Amino acid sequence: MVASVTPRSNEVENYEKDRGKPMPSFNHGVVQANLIIALNVACRDRFLIASELSLASEPPMTPDISICRVRQPDWLHDEIRVEEAPLATVEIVSPSQSISDFVPRIEAYFRFGVRSVWLALPPLKQVAVFVPGSEPVVFGKGKVVDAALDVSVALDEIFS
Repeated sequence: MVASVTPRSNEVENYEKDRGKPMPSFNHGVVQANLIIALNVACRDRFLIASELSLASEPPMTPDISICRVRQPDWLHDEIRVEEAPLATVEIVSPSQSISDFVPRIEAYFRFGVRSVWLALPPLKQVAVFVPGSEPVVFGKGKVVDAALDVSVALDEIFS
């Protein structure tokens, strides 16, 4: 008999409570890994890219990816909840989520001091970039361009 690889409901529930978002899927994981690699290639000399960074925001949030100012980690004194706002955050929509689920989260990121929020939509192979006070810009071909940070990443790199 093959053991089930489906997480038990209490594991999923604990994961979702701890992070305030659904457990990621396969496509979510692939897009997250591709974005981290592409962002590191595009802007490693200007920004620090972090995965699953817990923020000391209100409410506490853990974006899939954070684009931060360059700083050296203190390997002896880790930060459990980071006080300094990332310059940008990236959220990847999971199958059980809708875009409207992210509106309050995006607004909370902006209140915390985040300059831009990327919302990746795997089924559509699109990324929407949100900047405070502006309409979101949706990218479905070519490159995702974040004018607030002067960063661009090819969609083919994200959804390959």
